[in-house]
Order: sequence, then structure tokens, then C-alpha cells
Amino acid sequence: MNELLIQNKGIRTEQYYIPPFELRKGDLVIIYLEGGSHFDDLKTQLVDIFTGKEHHENVKIIEPLTFAEQFKESTFKRIFNPATVGSYLKRNADVNNPMVSKIFEIDTFTKKDKVKNLDTSEKKRLSLSAAFSKNKNIVFDLRGESAMHFSKTYEFVKDEIKNEGAAILIDWSDDLKNDCSKFIAIEWLVDIDERIKIANGSVSLSKMY
Repeated sequence: MNELLIQNKGIRTEQYYIPPFELRKGDLVIIYLEGGSHFDDLKTQLVDIFTGKEHHENVKIIEPLTFAEQFKESTFKRIFNPATVGSYLKRNADVNNPMVSKIFEIDTFTKKDKVKNLDTSEKKRLSLSAAFSKNKNIVFDLRGESAMHFSKTYEFVKDEIKNEGAAILIDWSDDLKNDCSKFIAIEWLVDIDERIKIANGSVSLSKMY
């Protein structure tokens, strides 16, 4: 049996439940949170737990994951001094890791290209490349990826975790439920009326920690 990285015995609040699962080397686990205004909040909480920033009594972190951060750039910098692919990697990746050069085999951009000119899918793979260069075990999302383009990014991750890695995808879609090691779906513990109130902000979303 492959090395255990994370053991989740179940995360429960009064509103929802994230069922138990284990993440081991070679696994690609999908946590399906459904779409809605709750998604970003729940994703952030899960990322904080899986990266070791926050503690949850039912989640044992043997090896913390690295989150593939979305590329962000201020308006001022984007206009007057936009980041290039090369400068982004220098700041965010281990440039001595051979993993970094793989991104140029998969996508056609170069180190001199401005990151702002890459499409959403290319930016996502760039951030994933940076994350994988520092840690073979990552957590990521597919924010901004269209149905036409997410498959290339997903295959990129699947290929990388073959090298003693592992990944958790936190997603709002169940399109990939049959193409992963484990599919974990959120279970709501409140009725539809309460969920509508959570969605419109009249009821706060409960915290995991």
C-alpha cells in the first residue's frame, strides 16, 4: 500500500459534512462541493487544513500539500511592469527542478511572454508547474477553466502524480467523478430553504475550525 499523506476521518459542522477519505501517494482525490456562493469559502477552509495552515481534530496531516495559487497581478503592475513567465517562475517555483522546464513542452509560451497574455488554462498549468516544483503533493482547483480546456490541465496533473506524487482537486462540478482515485461529495445537513439562505447570505456558512 502506498504511503499515507492525509487521513480525514470526516469534517462535520451543523450545516454540512465532508466524508472520510485517505490521500496516498499516486492518488488523485476529488472533493465535490457543488457550485454556489459557498464554494470559495469552503475551498479556502479545506486548503488551509490540507496545507497545514489550520488544524482540524479529525484530519491527520502526515505531509502537508502545496496549493497551486491563482496568478494575481495589480492593475498598476499589469500596465507598467507586467510579470513575464520567467519572472513568475523565478519568484514562485524551484527553477532548479526539471519539472519547471516541462511546462514549455506542454504549452507554446516562452519565458519572455507576459503572464497576462496567457489564457486561463495556460496560467493554471503555469501555477501548477510552480507548485509541483516545490512539492509533489498538491491541492488545486480548476477556477476559470472552460469545459473545452480543463481536460488538458487535468491530464497534466495526472501525469505528474505518477512520479510519487498526489493531488486533491476541489471542484464545483462532478464531470470527473469517474476519472479519479476517490470522489468525495459534500453532504448537506440542512434543508433546501436553509441552503437558499446560505446562498443569499442571510445565513452565515459554518466554519470547519
